[in-house]
Amino acid sequence: LYRIRMALKPLFLATLAMVALSWYLKGRFLDHSKLEQELLTEPLQDETEREPFSFEYKGQLIHVRPVASYKLWGLVVSHNNIHSMADLVHDSTSVDTKDLCTIWGPNLESNDFQLVRYKSGQFTCYFSYPSGATFHHRALGNNHLITDNQTIRNQLEWVRVGDQVRLNGLLVDYQMEDWQSFWRKSSTTRSDTQCEVVFLEELEVLRRATPGWYAAFAWGKRLLLLIPVLYVFVFWLEARNPATSRVGEI
Repeated sequence: LYRIRMALKPLFLATLAMVALSWYLKGRFLDHSKLEQELLTEPLQDETEREPFSFEYKGQLIHVRPVASYKLWGLVVSHNNIHSMADLVHDSTSVDTKDLCTIWGPNLESNDFQLVRYKSGQFTCYFSYPSGATFHHRALGNNHLITDNQTIRNQLEWVRVGDQVRLNGLLVDYQMEDWQSFWRKSSTTRSDTQCEVVFLEELEVLRRATPGWYAAFAWGKRLLLLIPVLYVFVFWLEARNPATSRVGEI
């Protein structure tokens, strides 16, 4: 037992190092030449004949007004966390999923996009870049996503920074049943600072970003919690069984 307990110490330090390294490397962007060619395509927006419709989510009726059809190929550079304690807006009844902040087209024709710092707020995507870097503001969009499809909601939970995705659906205005007269409205142009509100009908991850490092980070965090518990448990077993403890000699 003593040897097991002593082995847990270097294991904890090794795990800590792995978590730090995987945190740094997870979601790192690929060289622009290795990105899927579809991502160089501008989003496709067109008129739609879809009539207004409603659907139910968590006991509330959601009213939707289609504005345009919309298809986007993009690189996910940031997203919010609607499950975070710091998010005071979203709760278990919120129909909107995580926002995906994406870039496409001219922003992916060089590696300057890797010099940009991206960060998501509860409903916004912020970016900043150093002098000399080329960045096209009109080739970035913060996609505020809703859907009536639970499979798509589950897929969105696993979309991460660095993933290359295809989104297909409708630009919409929508209203939850308890919002009274308020409607959340979608942008219909890439030249403003408003979000695209997308009723998502299809989601395809064209290529995952650093799946190995994401897995190492997730498992490493679990081990960091487990190893101290094991250490205390083994120490308790030693105390109950003195014969198994290390005997000192002088």
